[in-house]
Amino acid sequence: MHTWSRALAHNLWIGLALLLAAPAVATAASDPLLSEQWALTDAGAVDAPDAWTRSLGSGSLVAVLDTGVQLDHPDLASNIWTNPREIPGNGRDDDANGIVDDVHGASMLSLNADVNDDNGHGTHVAGIVAASRGNGVGGSGLAPLAQIMPVKVLDGSMRGTTDALALGIRYAVDNGARILNVSVNTDYATQVVRAAVQYAGARGAIIVASAGNNSRDIDLLPSYPASLPDAGILSVAAQDDEGLLSRLSNIGRQSVDLSAPGESIISTTSGSRYESRTGTSAAAPFVSASLALLSSARPDLPMRSLRDAITSTTRRSGVLTRALRSGGSLDAGAALRSVGASAILRGSRATLKLSTRSRTRSGSKAKVRWKARNVQNVARWRISLDGRVVKRSLSAKRTRFSKRIRKVGRHKWRIVGFDSSGGKVVAAKRSFRIVRKR
Repeated sequence: MHTWSRALAHNLWIGLALLLAAPAVATAASDPLLSEQWALTDAGAVDAPDAWTRSLGSGSLVAVLDTGVQLDHPDLASNIWTNPREIPGNGRDDDANGIVDDVHGASMLSLNADVNDDNGHGTHVAGIVAASRGNGVGGSGLAPLAQIMPVKVLDGSMRGTTDALALGIRYAVDNGARILNVSVNTDYATQVVRAAVQYAGARGAIIVASAGNNSRDIDLLPSYPASLPDAGILSVAAQDDEGLLSRLSNIGRQSVDLSAPGESIISTTSGSRYESRTGTSAAAPFVSASLALLSSARPDLPMRSLRDAITSTTRRSGVLTRALRSGGSLDAGAALRSVGASAILRGSRATLKLSTRSRTRSGSKAKVRWKARNVQNVARWRISLDGRVVKRSLSAKRTRFSKRIRKVGRHKWRIVGFDSSGGKVVAAKRSFRIVRKR
């Protein structure tokens, strides 16, 4: 059974409930759960094997508007977005957006930086998009090098308000996200949400929305935001491992664009665990991840063109043709081929190497240099010393920095490279010592 109840007022939101199976247990050496992730290993699902020869999502940013995300989950920690305009831990609203220290996203429920996932739903969605690949932990996301921006719009009971969702959409877009995963549904559409969706669309963003788990035609009985007619909405139904629509999934020849895997989907969840879940909430992030792969491979194309690439390359079948706008299911490999995405070289993950003297005398300038590989999409660097930002370089060509330091003891440089949308591409740190003058 699945959880659903009617909203008591226009501002009461119900997060899509996912069916839970027994938690999966990691036992093997490298991505031990990948063999159980049928949506990734079966080329007949979304064709991840071919997609991964063309893109891994590096430089792409996906906002997850949900119950939050476990920031330190071992399969997600390296792919969490860092706000380049916010200085960590200084108790100030450095970027003047009304939220203090929103270094890794924000809660629209409490208007603070607490994005802790007290349900597990949002962490599951985030892992489908961008769980790390080849790290010897858990499984993989479809876009394993993409960045996740956590935006909390639902509480631990998977409830929120339309105001919170609208704020979350605007927050994500204002902070550089052009792919927004919204695995949230309600029977009501308020003007504040409609306006936020239009705001996102006007800025070139795509909102990937779950179709809902009510086994109904949402052309007749709408479910929002999936049923909104805006071109910036991409609505997703759920399918099983045979390519058939899930019995719980909503459909709509005019309202639902395509289907994606949504049954028995293993992904990350709260408590550094993994679970198998079912629902359109799990289907939507496969489409968001596909947009991330496309955006990484073809950053020169607008999001609308990438959206069209996804809907025009679906695997069509008779049943889907009658139930969905595109008439088919997600094929990430075909979408990448359609935009001319070239094969990527093995080992092309972005790397950053820092060099600095191990010892520098007190009062002298400590110098740091860095050398990066496979970081063509880096637009700017952020240099931190002992956890405090000391320089933001607006030029990707700058590869050195120096600062006079008097305090004797151990210190640490940290360099982070960001793309033009504020997504973290690469980071590295290195320690050194300041010693007394002779």
